[in-house]
Amino acid sequence: MDTQVKEIIARVLNVDMGVITDNLSSGDIPEWDSVGNLAIISTIEQELNIEFPLEDLFDLTSVQSIIDEVNKLLNA
Repeated sequence: MDTQVKEIIARVLNVDMGVITDNLSSGDIPEWDSVGNLAIISTIEQELNIEFPLEDLFDLTSVQSIIDEVNKLLNA
């Protein structure tokens, strides 16, 4: 699942997969601004058929935090 999430992030931000590391966070690259973050969250929700809890949205600002939340939701 980690690779799928990273592929979505790379596609949404229109960057090479090599740029998407676990430590990458919003603001680290110009493409990942607040609008980019909303697009990432929305696309992941649509493609993986999940819904992030509203209270967690502000914490989803790094690749690892997004992957952790996706895994938590899919394994719930």
